[in-house]
Amino acid sequence: MSPGQVNLSSTPAQAAQTSAAAGAAPANPGHVPAAAPATDAPSTFISGSTETSGSGGGRNAAKITIAAVLIVAIVFAGIFVLGKSMTNKRTKTLNSLLAQVADKGATQLPTTQDEVEILLGEAKSLKNRGDREAIYQRLLVAEGNNLDEIIAQFAANEENKMTPDIRVKFFQVVQGRNSPEALPALIDHARNASKPETAGAALKAARKLATEKDLTNLLGIIQFNENSQIQQDAKRVIMSLAERSTNRSEIATAIQSAYESATNDKSTVVFLELLGSTGGDTAAGIVETALGSEDKKIRIAALAALGSWADDTQFDTLLDYMASEEDDTLRRQAYAQAFQFLQKDRDRDDLALEDMWKALAQEASTESEKIQIVNGLAKIVEDWAFAVVEFFLEDENDKVSFRAEKALDFMETKRNRLKPDPGDDEEE
Repeated sequence: MSPGQVNLSSTPAQAAQTSAAAGAAPANPGHVPAAAPATDAPSTFISGSTETSGSGGGRNAAKITIAAVLIVAIVFAGIFVLGKSMTNKRTKTLNSLLAQVADKGATQLPTTQDEVEILLGEAKSLKNRGDREAIYQRLLVAEGNNLDEIIAQFAANEENKMTPDIRVKFFQVVQGRNSPEALPALIDHARNASKPETAGAALKAARKLATEKDLTNLLGIIQFNENSQIQQDAKRVIMSLAERSTNRSEIATAIQSAYESATNDKSTVVFLELLGSTGGDTAAGIVETALGSEDKKIRIAALAALGSWADDTQFDTLLDYMASEEDDTLRRQAYAQAFQFLQKDRDRDDLALEDMWKALAQEASTESEKIQIVNGLAKIVEDWAFAVVEFFLEDENDKVSFRAEKALDFMETKRNRLKPDPGDDEEE
């Protein structure tokens, strides 16, 4: 053995030699050996050769071995005590943090980064769902420096092992906090996530936060992610961005470029649908061309774009297509998009809204389409809406006429509540 090394595997041999020496009969039975001279206590620092000879050397080796074992035991005991102490402190901190949200109205609770890391670490591992929900609530109202970025990065990092449903919950916390600081982590996870459900949750959290700077990455997700649900989630983020943006023409140009360079049918369809969210002449030209495509999927996507158009300028295009389309599937798709378009909560001129509803009502041909018109107008209490619904009282389909009758009763009651007749007060 080399000098300066302690070979623990040699201990049994040394112990065996000591045992054998102790068991042998003394050479002179009547003789009591003199006590060994006292020596200095062994130093805790061992240097030089550890080889020994004779019985004294064996005892020294045994002492060294025992001392080493005791030192190791003391170290492990210290680690255990320290670990237990740290665990107790962590648990105490956690309980204190959760006690703060016993009041359901608690908001903006001061929180340090260390405390947030405790909350995050416990939430990803706790088995009790109720305990995790309390932690999510505490994270939601935490107030402190860089907390949004910390929470988002923790949720987005797949090296932090957790089940997909827990990661989704973390992204819901991020969504509730609604901070732009979380956006880079959200987009990064959406691009690289191994689980589609967590990617979708990240995109949902990013929906109200995304800016024009994120457009390239979002279009890239649609282009290269093969999961249809993720493509749709990314599309909704871009639609929300376009709705908030003051520079829709820039977004339309980016979508046009992605549409023209699309490498697969699925992404081509999504990009075409997206053009409706920006509106404008460029998008209108592309959609008009797509409506004449021989590919039915492309035409359906073009109709979807018209159904989500950024303004009312393309509504007549939908009606014209509906009136001229001989394919029943495409005609019904056009009708569905036109009806959806009128359901959008927009600030429209009353006369324009009346003309649009009347024009669509004239195109309603099936039972379901006529009932849709009646149900849609039942929410409006203007005189012209009554007139259109009354038209369906005489419909040859009993279900349609019955629904129109019930709708008129509902509309009359609603109008009386919202616009009471002044004459009623005079009579009283």
